[in-house]
Amino acid sequence: MKGLSSRIKESLQEAESYIGAANKQYEKALESDTWNPVIVSCIMAMIKSVDALMLEYRGETNKDHSKTANELKRLYSEGLISDNFKSNIDSVKKWVVDEKTEIQYRNKSVSQDDADRAIKSAERLLEKTRREIN
Repeated sequence: MKGLSSRIKESLQEAESYIGAANKQYEKALESDTWNPVIVSCIMAMIKSVDALMLEYRGETNKDHSKTANELKRLYSEGLISDNFKSNIDSVKKWVVDEKTEIQYRNKSVSQDDADRAIKSAERLLEKTRREIN
């Protein structure tokens, strides 16, 4: 079984990879005007960032992504993560909980502005997660 620190590191690397994929997909979307793949990659990056936090503070991840924002909120309310995360809780809830199924499985139409916001949210969450864990 992998050690906890290697699982945390792996989650952070996966989040980074998803952000990298989102940026590549963004370039393609400029030509095709299909933004859903960009946002799906950002959502996955956010999930992996929260997974890293969950591993750090709980020793396990939550398999139900619909509870991801609640877990982040719980970590914040227990004082385990800093005030830096307050603004990210709503962002994670919006993308991971409210939008994920609609965008990923029901092909909800999204715009370039949505993609811009999703990338910024995912990057900000990963950056804050790295600072929190280190």
